[in-house]
Amino acid sequence: MTAPCPTFGFAVMMTPRTELGSAEGDRLWDDWVAFLESRGLYCAGGGGESLEYVVASEASQATDSDRRAVEAWLGARAELRAWRVGELIDLSQAV
Repeated sequence: MTAPCPTFGFAVMMTPRTELGSAEGDRLWDDWVAFLESRGLYCAGGGGESLEYVVASEASQATDSDRRAVEAWLGARAELRAWRVGELIDLSQAV
């Protein structure tokens, strides 16, 4: 018997600017989802003041290239006060 294949993904934390209005927040969310989908990724999570997500690939293997692309995308967003992208981890082992 072989072990199941790992499911690689990574955590993302975003802190929007405090003055972000609901329309800007909605646009940020829509743009975030469109960006992820363009790379074959999806996220789960959410939050209040800080938005915390786990990002994974529809093909079950997010890559370091995906992480770098997310970092670049987040870095270009004026709506964010702070953000952080975690390391690749095996989501099937994360608890």
